[in-house]
Amino acid sequence: MISILLGSGFEEVEAITVFDILKRAGADIALVSVTGSIEVSSARNLVIKTDELLDDIKDRKHQMIVIPGGMGGVKRIINSPSAKIFLQQAFRDKTKIGAICAGPIVLDKFGLFNEETKYTCYPGVENEISMGIYLEEDIVIDNQFITSVGPGTAEKFAFKLVEIIFDKEKVAEVKTGWFGK
Repeated sequence: MISILLGSGFEEVEAITVFDILKRAGADIALVSVTGSIEVSSARNLVIKTDELLDDIKDRKHQMIVIPGGMGGVKRIINSPSAKIFLQQAFRDKTKIGAICAGPIVLDKFGLFNEETKYTCYPGVENEISMGIYLEEDIVIDNQFITSVGPGTAEKFAFKLVEIIFDKEKVAEVKTGWFGK
């Protein structure tokens, strides 16, 4: 299972693009609310119904967890005790964790980054992250973490997640349908 964690104030492009591309690849993926409500609103007030509540899926085995940006959504994840327990356990289980834009703040605040962890994020967000080594790259992979910059890299990030979960052949297959060629 792959879960995209959402709190109200999430960045639409980062959440929906990743969800769509992974779903097209055949991933078992769900939009998961950390708020206790199945409905969450994005940074620009797009209201969506998530598939699951975090408390209902926290004990399921995960292949990957994804944290989109949007400062409001990131703050709601940080303020969720269930999300902290869930992500810390996922980290101990060596589950792959993707985070884009402001999403890496969650990993830092929950104590998952160390001094050597390499990551990227939206420019300026690195000033809110106390541990790790910030790299100015579109995507950074360091052990179980996959991080990316923001809305402009969401598609590239999503295809990298497909490659990690499946393989390059699956990426090519999904890109054929995505780009129509």
